[in-house]
Amino acid sequence: MLPVALVPMIFLVGFILVVFWVSFQTGVIGTQSSAYTLDNYRAVFADPLVYGALANTLMFAAVTTVVAMVIGLPIAWLTERTTIDGKTLIYAIMTVGLLIPGIFVAMGWTFVAHPRIGFLNHWLVNFFGFEKGPINIGSPIGMGFIQGLNLAPLAFILTVQMFRTMNPLLEEAARISGMGFAATFRRVTLPLATPGVLAAAIYIFTLGMATFDIPAVLGLGNRVYLFSTYMYIQTFPQEYVPRYGITATVGTAMIFVALGLTYFYGQVLRRGNRYQVITGRGYRPKPVDLGLWAILGWIGIGFYAFIAKLLPVLMIAFVAFSPYVAPPSWETLGQLSLANFYRINWELVLRGLRNTLTLMAVVPVIVLVFSFCISWLVVRSRSRTRYALEFGAFLPHTLPEILFAIGALMMALFVLKDVLPLYDTIWLIGIVYAVVRLAFATRAMNGSLLQIHKELEEAAVVAGLSIVRTAWRVVLPLIRPTLVSVWIWTALLVYREVTVAVF
Repeated sequence: MLPVALVPMIFLVGFILVVFWVSFQTGVIGTQSSAYTLDNYRAVFADPLVYGALANTLMFAAVTTVVAMVIGLPIAWLTERTTIDGKTLIYAIMTVGLLIPGIFVAMGWTFVAHPRIGFLNHWLVNFFGFEKGPINIGSPIGMGFIQGLNLAPLAFILTVQMFRTMNPLLEEAARISGMGFAATFRRVTLPLATPGVLAAAIYIFTLGMATFDIPAVLGLGNRVYLFSTYMYIQTFPQEYVPRYGITATVGTAMIFVALGLTYFYGQVLRRGNRYQVITGRGYRPKPVDLGLWAILGWIGIGFYAFIAKLLPVLMIAFVAFSPYVAPPSWETLGQLSLANFYRINWELVLRGLRNTLTLMAVVPVIVLVFSFCISWLVVRSRSRTRYALEFGAFLPHTLPEILFAIGALMMALFVLKDVLPLYDTIWLIGIVYAVVRLAFATRAMNGSLLQIHKELEEAAVVAGLSIVRTAWRVVLPLIRPTLVSVWIWTALLVYREVTVAVF
């Protein structure tokens, strides 16, 4: 299994090394006219646009993290620690929210709150007499708010299991000591949940640092640049040749930021014994009885679902059937038609559909093969290489996807162009998808393999089965639920991914 497990590692390390390599080159990269200098780093540090992009990116990522956690964390707590009814529906609402691509959410909110064409701003101007729309979703704060709404389901999924297994005895002791509900939640529940909350916050912050779709839709038109959109205009400029060296330099800086966040989280995990509150004796999870407060909880969940998912989708549908962009009214509702659909180039749509379905069918299978080999070696093997495989498989979780997209683009252009012609094919996109999904797949696979006792495999080998047949007839049937969930989740992420495909 080792040669199979090393294939994605080679691409993963190659993508990162190519970004470093290109960041030190000027001239025509990959030819004899290129030169190794620090000019790219000097140019980046001397460009005021970079500092503006840095400030915008940090603000955007911070707002994204705060909004996502403020929404996702309470809903996770309500779902697992209270007696609120309809928990299955809450899971459905939050899970379905992850299936809607961020680019559609951004487009929908453009029609809702854009300073010029958003119907909400249009109504506020008419009602209060403002000179212009007071809401600006094209700012870093506005874009961060939209991205936070989009990633709140992710915060929910990353923290809900933590609340499910937390021991309530310490919270009960706090209430007996005279603390109110709010003080208990702030001073006991949240501190005990620090590792899980911090892991979710760091992951969402890392995603915010490299998010492209929402900043591109809402910010590029207003010339509000983040790192991701700055890298895009450097890679695909309209006035001059691509400046791959500048793009790689910014990518290198993002690598160090991501590694710094990972190191910070590792320091928290070193003190993990402080958060061990799930014990054997006396452990009895007891939900909090909300009473009539459950109605308020459902009102909040319903309001979030409406503004985060339903409203943007409804606005996209409304504009799709409208002859022109205008605020919803009885007059515009009477003008809805299919005229826009007749102007679509359906040949391009069908080509995109074929490419998407191809990647949805192929990438999950590749991810399952690679992740099974890596996880089996990590869990079952005694080889020292398992530590390197474990680190490599976790690395895509800590680094922004845009870095792998840039690395793959440059590797195809400057390294593999004569050996493996991947540029201008969907297979380059598929390779990046497979690499970046390894982190999730191997985490899930590790957990399943750890639950299977080694005696079952030993019994199969004693009965005459080879290692391959043992894996096929014993191990794989036992981890089938994990395989199915990883396949479905990977296929859905391939369907909704925009950043890698654009680059």
